[in-house]
Amino acid sequence: MSGSTVKAFELLTYLSRSGGPVTLARIARETGWDKATALRYLGSLAEAGAVEKRETGWVLGLALIELASRVPVSENVAARARSILERLARETGETINLGSWSNGGAYYLAKADGGRNLRLRTSPGDRLPLHCTAVGKAILATLDQAYLEDFLLQAPSQRLTPTTITEADAFREEISQVRSVGYAMDREEYEPGLVCIAVPVEIPALGFLGAVSVSGPSVRMRDPFGSILDLLRGAARDIVTAVSAVQRTESEED
Repeated sequence: MSGSTVKAFELLTYLSRSGGPVTLARIARETGWDKATALRYLGSLAEAGAVEKRETGWVLGLALIELASRVPVSENVAARARSILERLARETGETINLGSWSNGGAYYLAKADGGRNLRLRTSPGDRLPLHCTAVGKAILATLDQAYLEDFLLQAPSQRLTPTTITEADAFREEISQVRSVGYAMDREEYEPGLVCIAVPVEIPALGFLGAVSVSGPSVRMRDPFGSILDLLRGAARDIVTAVSAVQRTESEED
């Protein structure tokens, strides 16, 4: 990223936190820039509609606000959850994934590595199979039984490993168990040697449904999971709290 781009972004960030119109003199004083430099950047951003000059000072422009409104809910959740995922990775030493339900499928949104050199064939943006991942099962268990039955009728259940569940009755029983205990497991069903546990993340006010997971090799990830499961559930609660707090603040400001 060029120095000019960084400076422009710093200026936009400053204006977003200012709480209202800001004069050129105040911008120069609080950013440490000289007035000529600040005015040059403000002029360029104003041409793009990213900032506006009002009688009492400079504010963010409608073009920037419109762009922000188009950022998908899932990406906003991922941004707010990132520090929580990184904390969970440090606490467990394992790989953390956040997934989201969207348009009849589930996708990985964010990932945090625990530093134990575990290589997963997943990256943010990847679509994930519902029937053989802990994130997918946690999401399916949150949906109603009618949807589950439709899923079993329509979705192909590819056997990726010897332990992948592909029979409908066995999968119904699996989802029933997930609903009962409140977390889902992938017992080497997606990748040999890899075990994963996941809990759902629901934010009804935003229409967000997803799950957060901990993945590790089977030699380390053994049921019962004890403290790992407690940390995972705590992280899921923290994600909901963090995103909901931002949503409340934005609603109050509106």
